[in-house]
Amino acid sequence: MESGRHVRVTALLVCLAASGIALLSQTVQTQGLGLPTNPTLGGWGGVRLKDTVQNMTGPASAVFLGEKASNFEQIALRENKLGYNAIRASFAPYCSVRYGLSNSSPPDFMGNYTQGELTRAITIAEHFNMWIIVDYHGYADFTNTTLIDCWLGFWFGPSNVTGARGVVGAFMDQYSRIVWEPLNEPNSNSFPVSTTTWCMRNPFPCETNKTAYATIQYQLWLDEDRAAGDTHWVVIQNLCSYGCGLDRPEAYLDYPNVNDTIQRVYESLHTYMYYPNMVEHVAYDSNNNSIYDSGDVPIVGFIFNNTALANDPRLEFVNATNTPSETWGTGKAVIYDADNNGIYDSVDFPVTGTVPVIRTKLKPDPLLRFVDSDMNGVWEGWNNSTADTAARWDYLTMLNETARLGWPVFNTEGGTFCGVSCPYTIPGAGGYSTVSLRYIQDIIDDEGDSLPRMGQLLWAAASWMKTPNAGEFGSLNPGQWGTIITTDTFEIVPIAHTITLTSIEITDATIPAGTKLEVGVTARNMGEVPEAFDVTLDYSNILIGQQTVYNLPVGAVQALFFTWDTSNVQPGGYVLEATSGPARGQNGLSSNTRAISVSVVSNTRKINDAGTGSSLWFAALVLPTASVAVIIAIAAGIVTVLRHRRPVSLLKPRDH
Repeated sequence: MESGRHVRVTALLVCLAASGIALLSQTVQTQGLGLPTNPTLGGWGGVRLKDTVQNMTGPASAVFLGEKASNFEQIALRENKLGYNAIRASFAPYCSVRYGLSNSSPPDFMGNYTQGELTRAITIAEHFNMWIIVDYHGYADFTNTTLIDCWLGFWFGPSNVTGARGVVGAFMDQYSRIVWEPLNEPNSNSFPVSTTTWCMRNPFPCETNKTAYATIQYQLWLDEDRAAGDTHWVVIQNLCSYGCGLDRPEAYLDYPNVNDTIQRVYESLHTYMYYPNMVEHVAYDSNNNSIYDSGDVPIVGFIFNNTALANDPRLEFVNATNTPSETWGTGKAVIYDADNNGIYDSVDFPVTGTVPVIRTKLKPDPLLRFVDSDMNGVWEGWNNSTADTAARWDYLTMLNETARLGWPVFNTEGGTFCGVSCPYTIPGAGGYSTVSLRYIQDIIDDEGDSLPRMGQLLWAAASWMKTPNAGEFGSLNPGQWGTIITTDTFEIVPIAHTITLTSIEITDATIPAGTKLEVGVTARNMGEVPEAFDVTLDYSNILIGQQTVYNLPVGAVQALFFTWDTSNVQPGGYVLEATSGPARGQNGLSSNTRAISVSVVSNTRKINDAGTGSSLWFAALVLPTASVAVIIAIAAGIVTVLRHRRPVSLLKPRDH
């Protein structure tokens, strides 16, 4: 009779495995139950993974019992209260730092990645029902095959830093609201193609080659990510976010054109307007020859030798000493006196230097000259019209991307920083000028009015900024530009905690009294975070058994096996009912039960009761959400479900 029992259990397992395969085919559509197909995200970046350590001067943590709130938590809370639903968590680019190509000072300024810090960041994001954008904050990781292989290894393993399965493998089943940002801003000047003779001679046509090269690298990342079974959204960056050889209206041509099997790609353009690029350049013509040469002083922008210089008498400087003989000198602010009244007022435009207070006296200096690019005799540059034009070009770039490539727009940086020589109202990385503030407000308005609405992260809300009065929140500190702009709120959806019983199976619908019936139950985590819960099986309110499931990954299916001993059960019809959970915070329990009818009949034959319940070969079956292929092997009652992935344990770490 034992062999017959094995046959019945094997059939039960095959049934459950088949159900699991059907479920797995739906994981892409159902992971993250209740989330929109194309979530619109808004928030801030600048905060680092390293900022998740508790700040001993902060208030009590609402996330980690007994701790002080970290800067990361305080910023997430502030964002949440202001109506944002996303936070960008950055860390230093491991491979660029390792090979000496990081352009930060120090090279690991953004903080070295640790799994523990990312775990804390995700826990904080979950607490506030927020999305988290995991940002590898690098630029040069496409420089050569050594860097690229290191970069892929960091993300997917094996790596001495991120483990056998890399960052993605460690976290892909841990939280539905992760967005991967594989590389902050690819520096196309570091690409091998950029150093070819043809590209150096043909910089504008070479942009096509650079974009194709970046596309290949991003496609490698996407292919490996999807092969690993990950289903999170991924950000692909426009090359003009770092800098490109295209004119601003043509920037839409520098979006990498990738393919994604599950259609979860965002394209991003970092939205800034850099001051020298937007104005006619200014110099001090020291030798008064109307030609820029070695004796002259550049004030705004780069000017080639022997470039003609023109005069506009409204280019004036702040008259600090009030003496009639004073002339412009290095460090003195230059103002365009639009109303030509010798006083700085609201209609004038700062050209460079510290913006003076209203009613400050101005003085002309005929040697303040400019490059008259349109030959109209008037300096043209930093004003609201400049901001409006730049914003319109950038918005059209976004629209062109969606029209050409079809991906939704989610710009992962944007702000008011406008370069070192920009005439700031408030200086520093979190500072702004009146014109750059106008620009980012235009961008926010255009993105918000677009159908569908475009996503945007702003820069930067962080405690490391040196902007005056930035405090813990950087540009979100009271009085900073993040509190001056106006923006609509973004939908904040509570985290879904949903456990669903997907099936209940039995080996036979009619059994003799006194025998043992094998019952299989499958439960699936349809929520957004791993869950622990109990599953019970009963008949007529009499408990048959209870099992606990620990840490079931997002989207995964768990098969559980029970044995119903009918030795003391009278013949008749019964309903077996399985019940799960509820998981912590679960709302709605309609999917938490499954029932099946069974008939117990009089036993007219001898029962060999050799079986004693579930044996070792009744190991629970876990079907991960991320499986790409499921291999079912049935031998002596064993069903094994394997992930289809390369044997990472046999590979040398790719960061060595």
